Amino acid sequence: MKLKPASHGAPSMGEIKNYKIFYDSPNKTILKKMKNYDVVIIEPVYYTRQQVKYIQRAGTRVYGYINAMEADRWNEALYVQLDEKDFFRRRGTLVYYKQWDSYLMDMNASHYREVLLNEVTKQIHAKGCDGVFLDTVGNIDDEHENHPKTLREQRVAIAAFMRGIKEKHSQLAVIQNWGFDTLSTTTYPFVDGIMWEGFDYSAVAGDEWAQQKIAKLKKLRKKYKIEVLTVSGREEKESRKYAESHGFCHFHSTHGYNIWE
Repeated sequence: MKLKPASHGAPSMGEIKNYKIFYDSPNKTILKKMKNYDVVIIEPVYYTRQQVKYIQRAGTRVYGYINAMEADRWNEALYVQLDEKDFFRRRGTLVYYKQWDSYLMDMNASHYREVLLNEVTKQIHAKGCDGVFLDTVGNIDDEHENHPKTLREQRVAIAAFMRGIKEKHSQLAVIQNWGFDTLSTTTYPFVDGIMWEGFDYSAVAGDEWAQQKIAKLKKLRKKYKIEVLTVSGREEKESRKYAESHGFCHFHSTHGYNIWE
């Protein structure tokens, strides 16, 4: 299921030449600079509908961030909506990510999918964004690789969530972060783009696993028109050149996504 370009004339995923990720609150200067990009990925809780429309006037497509597989404790407005059954438990214990102060969620919980879909409606659709950026989809592959039954359940569940987005808001495009095997087996009908964070030249150019994933993503892009976005934190020149040699759209960030560089 592929989407038409947005009505305001923004480029489709296949036409983007550059993009930017920024997850903090914007100021007037940053909002103006965002108009220099084909795509920006933002944390929509910090933006008004008017600000989103301002960015889009230059043809920029705006994607709103949703943490798909984790619940961030900082996002209190969403966190308080969650039930105990929404949290994933391994052998009865919650899976906690200290670095991000977040918990692994159970996408198989229908209530959790409902909460996320309401968040998409409130923070992304209502503010006029062009699409949804689903972060942490890669947790499905990483966390459940050795648990085949759970792996299948979580993949089917996130596909159901993506289908819900498309059915309720058909104009919204979807980009997922990581989860390459989940993409190729399950979510490809609902995804317009996939992001590969950690695409540093020295880490991927000579790595057999990375080469296999690059080849698979290129096939998916050709067959389903799923665009590939890459992110590096080191070796900007080499990483960008390597990404572009495969037809991927690249972004480099030295200081993370909360500082405008």
